[in-house]
Amino acid sequence: MVAAPAAAEETRFTQGVFWKVERDGRPASHVFGTIHLSDPRLRELPEQVRQPFIAAHVAVFELPDDPQGPALMTQAMMLSDGRQLDEILGPELFATVAQAATRYNLPPQALRPLKPWALSLFLVAPPAEMARKARGEKSLDEWLRSEAQRRGKPVHGLESYREQIAVFNEMTEAEQVAMVRDLVADSAKAENEFAALFQAYMKSDIGAILDQVNDMSGVSDQEAAERFRQRLIYDRNVTMVTRMQPYLADGQAFIAIGAAHLPGEGGVLDLLEKQGYRVTRVY
Repeated sequence: MVAAPAAAEETRFTQGVFWKVERDGRPASHVFGTIHLSDPRLRELPEQVRQPFIAAHVAVFELPDDPQGPALMTQAMMLSDGRQLDEILGPELFATVAQAATRYNLPPQALRPLKPWALSLFLVAPPAEMARKARGEKSLDEWLRSEAQRRGKPVHGLESYREQIAVFNEMTEAEQVAMVRDLVADSAKAENEFAALFQAYMKSDIGAILDQVNDMSGVSDQEAAERFRQRLIYDRNVTMVTRMQPYLADGQAFIAIGAAHLPGEGGVLDLLEKQGYRVTRVY
């Protein structure tokens, strides 16, 4: 396990979303930090990213192309013990959640079958993003995967849907409720924070993205939030670096993972460097 660094420590690898990774004279591979959004501007890849993507022999993503994956995720989000969300949250918090959900045209009856953690998948996003996804528009990662398949590249995943689901399902119910309470308490700021996150990404400022992940202001249960952050970011960094080794050994791999996994002590780029790889910013 790699512990999350203290906020006061200097953060490394804070600028750049596209990195060349090489070792032992083998052909170089590239790691691309993505943002899991469907904004069409994200598909306008800079030439420094587009050309290595076209030339890559293999494309690797967080998740595999699993036709059953979305159904597994949907099933995991649903309560299965006969209770409903309003019973878990209580009438006051559920009413606040229902009010926040009106921005997404979601009525209370659509919320009641959900586990509390499922709310975090949409309450932090602006309505325009959720509307695009409802229309079936692809996130940047999904679009890159489809482009790789269109070009005939082998496509692989570093994790499974079940592993990503477990990050959320392993939260206790009390931790989930605390997360929901914090989300709706900050809902007035959510859209501005999301816009700032998008702008940071467009400027390749991945340090600002990590800062937002590490921001504990407004968090009611900081110990629980730190445990969740450890599972969501740092434990997965170790897993992804371990599983990308065969692709790096072969070389000419294009590896696309969320940008928050790249920077900082215990980030993917730091872990690769500690394994003897030369990591060089391309864009």
